[in-house]
Amino acid sequence: MRLGISSWSYHRTIEANKIDQIGWIEKTAKELKLDGVELLDVHFPSTDEKYLRKIKKLCTDLHLDIYLLSATTNFGKATEIERKEEVEKLKKWIDIGYYLGVPVVRYFAGVPQGDATLLWKEVIKLTKISVDYASEKGITLALENHHGFIKTSDDVFNLFNVLNSEWLKLCLDTGNFKDLYTSIEKTMDMASIIHAKMYGADGNGISRKLDYNKIFDILKKNNYNGYLSIEYEGESEEESTIPECVKYLRNMMQNYA
Repeated sequence: MRLGISSWSYHRTIEANKIDQIGWIEKTAKELKLDGVELLDVHFPSTDEKYLRKIKKLCTDLHLDIYLLSATTNFGKATEIERKEEVEKLKKWIDIGYYLGVPVVRYFAGVPQGDATLLWKEVIKLTKISVDYASEKGITLALENHHGFIKTSDDVFNLFNVLNSEWLKLCLDTGNFKDLYTSIEKTMDMASIIHAKMYGADGNGISRKLDYNKIFDILKKNNYNGYLSIEYEGESEEESTIPECVKYLRNMMQNYA
């Protein structure tokens, strides 16, 4: 099992212009000493080839895997034109992932902006288009269980069973399922990436308490050997809290080795 971090963990720091993507990548390697990074689409200042080449070389020089590229999509948009734009956006990030050598691209099914039953059919159709496109690039498309269409394991199964593609996997967020551990356990074998949701340095938080002993029991039971991608969403200051989150998860990994 390896430990990485999503740039979302530092989104307040990035949005306040206290650090840029380059600086954050360097911090991840030199200060947090993690194994890899999850790059979020909204944190790219540019997607031109010169900048992407710089990012790719930097991560290589710092011995960091780019294990996940995360696209922010919503296939539940109200109009066909809007939904088509979401697919084209996802294809763009799949192309960027291919250039960067990223094995997995994350996407959201989204939130229905209209009749949920009709829009669910659109989610199925647009996911198939996207999975087929990703597979041509040798990239796995990972659905994140995120509020909206994907609330429980049943929602995941309803999509995956229809599409039945080896190129469609799950970006399993430990804090997002409505029923938490029940759905985590049911979908663990479908996960290509685990989002280790953190609200505090001990794995807990004011808004929602997560039992990481229970989560690691599930990980061990399923022989999960991929990345844990830290996604910090606590209220405490990021710069001081995230290193403690890293320490906490490292200890958990050692205890469950």
